[in-house]
Amino acid sequence: MATSSNFKGFVLAITAATLWGVSGTFGQFLFEQRAINVEWLISVRMLSAGVLFLLFSILKKENIGAIWVDKKDRIQLFTFSILGMLAVQYTYFAAVKHSNAATATYYNT
Repeated sequence: MATSSNFKGFVLAITAATLWGVSGTFGQFLFEQRAINVEWLISVRMLSAGVLFLLFSILKKENIGAIWVDKKDRIQLFTFSILGMLAVQYTYFAAVKHSNAATATYYNT
């Protein structure tokens, strides 16, 4: 029997996959119809997401400075930011720009 936690996870996974697909299609539109460059798009996306996460954390009264206390945490955060998030975002949207959203999504999975 499925619990509400399982159902919530299922809904969040489906929503995330849908939004990922929509973002590729939207990115393709911006590249083809509006001549937006990849660097600008990922910069705006990541800065917007960071601001939203910080606002959400503040509203939930989370200690947003706790990650900076331990040196190991700072190194992991920096490494993930550059090698994880930035690299994945850039390569995905560069692939969308040079091919199309469907091809980039297929080969990026």
